[in-house]
Amino acid sequence: MKYTAIVEGMNCNGCANSVKAAFTQVEGVQEVQVNLDAKEAEIVSHTEVSEEKLKEALADTTYTVVSVTS
Repeated sequence: MKYTAIVEGMNCNGCANSVKAAFTQVEGVQEVQVNLDAKEAEIVSHTEVSEEKLKEALADTTYTVVSVTS
């Protein structure tokens, strides 16, 4: 399954790496690509991942998931 998450709060490559690392820890996630300019992350998983799980992944950071589409 493939998801696109719009993420607020990213403004540098370090931010993008932090978001990628956080999403990678979500159960089922296989691959994450972050586009800093578009403020989005492309997430590939082998199982269904809820928007709530992706929001929880960033809960302890300064980044916020605005929306998730599949």
